[in-house]
Amino acid sequence: MSRVILALLAAVLFTACTADSPSDPPVITPEIFSVTVNPQVTATPTPQPTPTPIPLAARVNGQPITLEQYQVELARYLAASPEALDPTSERGRLLAVQLRDVVLDALIEQTLIEQEAARNNIAVSEQQIADELAIAKERTGGEARFQAWLSAMRQTEADIRELIRRELLMNALRDRVLAELPRTAEYVHAYHIVVATEREARQTLTRLQNGAQFTALAQSLSLDDSTRAAGGDLGWFARNTGAVLWPEVEDAAFSLQPGETSDAVKSPIGYHIIRVTEREVRGLTEADTAHLQAAALARWIADLKARAQIERFI
Repeated sequence: MSRVILALLAAVLFTACTADSPSDPPVITPEIFSVTVNPQVTATPTPQPTPTPIPLAARVNGQPITLEQYQVELARYLAASPEALDPTSERGRLLAVQLRDVVLDALIEQTLIEQEAARNNIAVSEQQIADELAIAKERTGGEARFQAWLSAMRQTEADIRELIRRELLMNALRDRVLAELPRTAEYVHAYHIVVATEREARQTLTRLQNGAQFTALAQSLSLDDSTRAAGGDLGWFARNTGAVLWPEVEDAAFSLQPGETSDAVKSPIGYHIIRVTEREVRGLTEADTAHLQAAALARWIADLKARAQIERFI
């Protein structure tokens, strides 16, 4: 109710209380509450405050990553460092600069993962989080030790619950990506001799053609210390597993059948002569599986980034 109306009403009530005849009460008519408005006067609207923009660290497909989120994540990284550096210390500030891209990339990847999970209708239940949290507490030695660990890491239980949620989302998506990987691969068993120049490689090939033993030449000539004593034995390996450091050598080996010897193959460390002795399809080893899985996940993340609209502000 406006001040004008309140004042008018008070005046009427005051008159009623002081009237000579109590049997003659004042009449309150609607006109009392009417306010005359000059039609030529336009009310000035009250200006609305402009919202202060929230500082952003990045934006991923339109979804913001706030500067506060970045700072919280950076503090977590610093707390997890071996020295648990104070972010305000000189060394803490230096490490913060070094970690900037690492932390921001991690937040960007996490945002992409959550967006991908939403597109695939993947969600994590509170019960799943509670179960994982209970396991974490048990592994740290119980509730008291877990709370002490949180304090040392400058984290809250809510922080850990969020980390668990992210990890469970990632695991669910990872399982989908890795389900498409093969369980077997073609392997070759190969030997090589490494020399410094193409001329030496040609000479070595001539000696092999004249009947010299491959393993004996590898032991006397090869520059590869890791295989020389074993006669140049590279062992069994599959493609793209990282077992062979030089892709040129890997490609040459898989172009050969058992008993065949390659021409001179140039790599960053010299010239290789490769001989394949066996070749077969077999189950992937545990190490090869891990390598192929890591490579597949890296390609998947790279593909998400390539298809995303990512804006960085720090």
